[in-house]
Parts: sequence; structure tokens; C-alpha cells
Amino acid sequence: MNIQKLERRLVEEGCSRSHYSIGFRDSDVFCLMKIDGMWKVFYTERGLDQEVMFESASEEEACEFFFKYQTERIEHHHIVGFFKSQVKADALEAQLKGHGLRTLQNPVPYHGWADPRYRVFVVGKDIFKTRELFGDVPLKDSNY
Repeated sequence: MNIQKLERRLVEEGCSRSHYSIGFRDSDVFCLMKIDGMWKVFYTERGLDQEVMFESASEEEACEFFFKYQTERIEHHHIVGFFKSQVKADALEAQLKGHGLRTLQNPVPYHGWADPRYRVFVVGKDIFKTRELFGDVPLKDSNY
């Protein structure tokens, strides 16, 4: 497997791009990059590289490691709703669960905790069924 095939396979598995970067350094993600002739897998946090988790001269070996790590060790969340109203977030979550989809929800401060927003997520491949049901996601107050 090369990095192009790796990217396709990760998308097919429902992996979220917010968890990884292939071929370039990003922040707060797992990266797979060729550096000084070696394929390296590492995590970056706030722009600082953490310790290398895997290193190989082989692109194929590095891609296999990265694929297994992303699909077996990381739970990929996809945001499918973003609301001012907890009631709307609860309604979407109930609808998704009614279709057998795995969900989670969390509030986040918008302009501080006095003005929260409510996010609804599905996990992994459930993003594909969610898109079949609703089309473009995330849903927001104006379209739900």
C-alpha cells in the first residue's frame, strides 16, 4: 500500500480527517511523513512533534502500521449537528439512534458557558448512513 491507497482506505473505513495527516505536518493529529528518507508516524500537539511511534524505510510498512493504528486504536467521531438548542440536539440524536447509529453529544462554550452550543457526533462508518439520511452534514439550527 502507498499513501494514496492508504488515504482512500481510511476514507472507506469512516476515519475522520480531523485525526490524521498524511504527507504533511498538521497540528493535534497523527502524522505519516517521509522525513530524511524514512517514513515516520508521530503525533503533533500544538505544533510540536511528539516521539516517533513508528519508523521504516518502507512506505508500505509505514502505511500498514498507520492504517491499523487509525482503524483499530482510534474512535473516529464525525460532527453531524451543531445547535443553539439542547432540544434540537437531543432530537437529532434520538433520530440517529432510531436508525441504529452510534452517537455522542457534548456542549461547548460559544461565547462562554452562558451561551453554549450542542454538538452531535456519529462514530466511524455511521457517517455514511447519516449522509444517506440527511445529505450534507453538519446540520445546524437553520436547516434542522
